[in-house]
Amino acid sequence: MPRPAAPAAATDLRRPSPDLPPPDGPTIAGLLTPAPAPAPRGAAPLWPGEPLLWSWGPWHPGEVRTAQCAHVRLATVGQCLADDMTMRQDLRRAVQDGRWERLTRWPGAYLLILVQDDGHLTAYADPAGQFPLYYGRHGHNTVLSTRARTAAALVATADRPDTAALAAHIVCPAVPELVEDRTAYDGICRLSGGQALKVAPSGRCIRWTYEDLAPDAGTRLEDSAAHLRSALTRAVTLRTDSAPRITADLSGGLDSTSLAFLAARATSRPPLDAFVYHHPGAPAGDLAHALAYVEQTPSIQLAVVRGDENSLPYSGLTGHGCADQPDPAAVIGARHRLRLEHIARGGPSIHLTGEGGDALLAAPPSYLGDIAGTAGLRRLLRDGRALARIRHLSPADVILRARRLARTPLHQALTELVSHLDEPLDHPPQWADAVAWWPAPGPETAWLTSRARRHLAELAAESARSARSASPSTPSTPGTRAILCELRASAAVQTQFTATARAFGIWPHAPFLDSEVVRACTRLALPRRIDPFTAKPLLAAALTGLVPDPVLRRRTKGDYAAENYRGVRRSATQIKARLLRSPLAELGIIEPSRVIASVDRATAGLPAPFPALNRLLGADLWLTADDHGRERP
Repeated sequence: MPRPAAPAAATDLRRPSPDLPPPDGPTIAGLLTPAPAPAPRGAAPLWPGEPLLWSWGPWHPGEVRTAQCAHVRLATVGQCLADDMTMRQDLRRAVQDGRWERLTRWPGAYLLILVQDDGHLTAYADPAGQFPLYYGRHGHNTVLSTRARTAAALVATADRPDTAALAAHIVCPAVPELVEDRTAYDGICRLSGGQALKVAPSGRCIRWTYEDLAPDAGTRLEDSAAHLRSALTRAVTLRTDSAPRITADLSGGLDSTSLAFLAARATSRPPLDAFVYHHPGAPAGDLAHALAYVEQTPSIQLAVVRGDENSLPYSGLTGHGCADQPDPAAVIGARHRLRLEHIARGGPSIHLTGEGGDALLAAPPSYLGDIAGTAGLRRLLRDGRALARIRHLSPADVILRARRLARTPLHQALTELVSHLDEPLDHPPQWADAVAWWPAPGPETAWLTSRARRHLAELAAESARSARSASPSTPSTPGTRAILCELRASAAVQTQFTATARAFGIWPHAPFLDSEVVRACTRLALPRRIDPFTAKPLLAAALTGLVPDPVLRRRTKGDYAAENYRGVRRSATQIKARLLRSPLAELGIIEPSRVIASVDRATAGLPAPFPALNRLLGADLWLTADDHGRERP
């Protein structure tokens, strides 16, 4: 389990100990109390003379920006790309008219924090949720931090994991309703994408959604394409203008390749250094596409990062930095580190990734429920038949699933989840299983202890009751909800990749997660955004003329399944050893022998729930690493 950053007996919430160990990464934190608290050792006030928030560094240049006007102080954390004059002018206008949300519209993606002289603090998380804020209560005091670990240390719960949140993370990641805003730390909540929090000097908290990313029924494809073209090119240009060195992923897929071509057009220092990963023994099918795309342009210099046995999934699971929250991508940490080592050879850089593109632009299977509910039978038959044929499925079965989904309200789906936890699928969820509010739990559900499974069922029943009685101002559809869940997951992946890259001097940026890019994509209703005969039609419409047509026409994706199977066979002994001593078992969450049975199936080449295994191992690594990222003996 995570070692407490500060023992409970040594932490007084009204006067935090000056001996509080510094965080394991750049952090902003604060303790809102009736009387100002002294800064812990090693921290500096975020604003000179203002003791409310403290900062530990070092940060990337521009990662934390501040401004102040009249009786208000402002800070952005993340990637705020507005110029200083714009920030000051907009802040002055917001002070005059009280329209604080205007300050969330600057280019980039960032957490916005406002502090007034009367002690009120308001925070706005970016719409995607890439830059969250963590908070907790202890008595009348409120703790805030950009890292969950620091917030937990300040309220002395760093050694108390939230077992329900961990179980839901492993088995039901697509059902955030089960644990809402809870984190893996007991008592620490997360201010997620599009949410705002106001904290009074008394410690009273009010939370609301300021950006629901709801589609606009009146928006046309042409409107969204123009908006996306403008937002995405601006996002790339502002970064290339300010960065001493810019690099990019170029996997050969639509998202990263499109960004690389936009960056190559914008940079004044060609050629652009771009990188593609390739394992010769387990090719994903991307390399040939990447080489073909750059062959015709001298403005991109492509480097091939060649994997080997040591870069396979599940290699080197010990001895490396621990995530602030359980990280499913920890199992491919060796691949990430190999990529970052190659990028860093040319010096520090802002590195562009395509993270978020799939979440915003690809079609979740559940969008067929939106089609069935709003677009009519003819469109449903057209899309359902096309998608079924591509995947060699029964068109009748796919269409029936979509019609059933359109008639199933959220509270009923949550009620059905209770029974599915008792009788899960006997196979890893397939594409057709996701023509639902979420895929039904798969064989990984059997990994849980009966107590953990029963607890999740109780949470599902409670969520069903809440959903039945709620009357949301913007009713969610299965497809739009699935996209928001994917968007939050992509943002979390990017957040952790950014933390991993810090040690290499690399600052990853994901323009698809920029707030205005997210708005441009989500404003268009799903039936108008998706076409089964075209890969990511909104992206193609937006970037035609800026990105080569062959890039926008590619309909396939890289497949890393071969690496998964090769990696699990190579590391099976180490994985099983971890499982037998895992704190997840000590906490009563899993039965290790059942997980080991699934690992044995995977090593034999049989279907296995790799995503769930990756989430479980990420949680285990989080529990077994101390706050310096080293494995416990």
